Amino acid sequence: MTAGNDLLIVGVDDDPKSLVLLKRIVESGGYSFVGVSSGKELLETLKTRKPRIILMDIMMPGMNGFEASIRVRTRFPDLACAIIYVTARQGEEDLRGGVAAGGNDFVLKPINREKLLSRIEKWVGRVHTIKTAI
Repeated sequence: MTAGNDLLIVGVDDDPKSLVLLKRIVESGGYSFVGVSSGKELLETLKTRKPRIILMDIMMPGMNGFEASIRVRTRFPDLACAIIYVTARQGEEDLRGGVAAGGNDFVLKPINREKLLSRIEKWVGRVHTIKTAI
């Protein structure tokens, strides 16, 4: 499947430098990108924008990435969107927690451009078949 500007990807990270990096990588792949700095801001964004993929940091103040994912899946049950966690956390409990919260995949920090774009391509092709776990 080819990339196109109609394919929106939302990045969620409380670190502005991480959002700049995600934006650079995502847009280099031909996708549109919107960055938000919290789970709360993500939920507001989803009221008007329908991304194909959400790139979600796990460790954020207030609402962490797992909590934000649960709220996305609960409040927007018809949103056909993959959630990919972009995180330094890779423990077994994190992997299980991420899937239980409605996430679909993980990309480890530090972010590798090729790995991130390959995961995006994988999920862009599958996003119409995603069923939520909640």
